Amino acid sequence: MFGRAGRFMRRILGNLLYWLGCILAVVVIIEGIVLAIAVGNPFIPLLIGAAGVLVWLIAIGFKYVLAGAKVRPR
Repeated sequence: MFGRAGRFMRRILGNLLYWLGCILAVVVIIEGIVLAIAVGNPFIPLLIGAAGVLVWLIAIGFKYVLAGAKVRPR
């Protein structure tokens, strides 16, 4: 009876976590760029950028696991 409502809430939660993860990833990558400009050493900002990409990939995982989004072949 409440199966449809449960799927709907999972979709909303998946999309919410996806957008929050994307925003967090952008903030982390911008922080890495600013740190690269300020410090001049590219190693630590590179690690911060990799952490931003990892956060973004986790956000995509939340979207596809919780929201049930399918990858469609073209």
